[in-house]
Amino acid sequence: MTQEQNIEIRRLSNCSFADAHKVWNEGFLGYFVDMTLTLDDYLARLQREGLSPDCSLIAFVADRPAGFILSGLRMNGAEKVAWNGGTAVLPEFRRTGVGNALLSATLNRYRELDVEVASLEAISENHNAISLYQKFGYEVVDRLVSLQHQGQLQRQLTTAGGGSSYSVKPIAVAAVSELAFYPRMVPWQGQWQSMANTNGEALSVVDAAGVTAGYALYRRKRDERGTLVSIALFQCVPDPQRDDQEAIVTAALEYLYSPFDLECRRATYNLGSPSQAADQILRRWGFAFFVEQFHMVIRLRSAN
Repeated sequence: MTQEQNIEIRRLSNCSFADAHKVWNEGFLGYFVDMTLTLDDYLARLQREGLSPDCSLIAFVADRPAGFILSGLRMNGAEKVAWNGGTAVLPEFRRTGVGNALLSATLNRYRELDVEVASLEAISENHNAISLYQKFGYEVVDRLVSLQHQGQLQRQLTTAGGGSSYSVKPIAVAAVSELAFYPRMVPWQGQWQSMANTNGEALSVVDAAGVTAGYALYRRKRDERGTLVSIALFQCVPDPQRDDQEAIVTAALEYLYSPFDLECRRATYNLGSPSQAADQILRRWGFAFFVEQFHMVIRLRSAN
């Protein structure tokens, strides 16, 4: 039985905060991770993640919120891109066509706004969602891995960070976008624009000739007393033309995860293929796997 003919799609900008908040929390009931948010946290998330109320949609059945897709828009290089920053359907409305209606309406909205490429991340175990996205034309373009480590890091596990060949220095987050080897097709939250909007930091790894050999994007979090409590890595990318990529990446990791004797949470989020060397090194350092996602993309307009 389908209710698809009774589904009404509204833009988030035309809905109440109460409805938007309610459908978020109820839509994620039973999800793989706890996504529950207060209203204040929900509104903060919209701003922090660059989500657009005019591009985000809520489905209603008999005037009841039944599901949603939140979306963000930005220019990524020369392309206008969209990101699906959250999709959920309330348990009672699942398998009734709500997900299909929302995704169809969202892609149509993207086309109205001249979006060229749309992307999303889906937990690899969420087979139903992945199948739905593939049905509408999304393709898996990368596997994204998140790792974590709690407590002190053991310095003897590292490999000297490239010795004296490399130096590491902080740079402006936006500066990484000017590097010839900056990859455009990375997950939305790890792109330089998102990092700049969320107090992210950047570093460059420079060789003896002063040429940039790699970079990293990351975020540090401090508690109310100013104590560093977590360090999260989003990109760690060496110049792919270099033959000493492990040394470049090690130099970056030793810098950003220092001091090694600090008791804190060190993590990575959605590291993809450009950051593969960092993933391998950190596993040797004792970082543990905690989630895998698929990076999925659909091209809505041909590249110029």
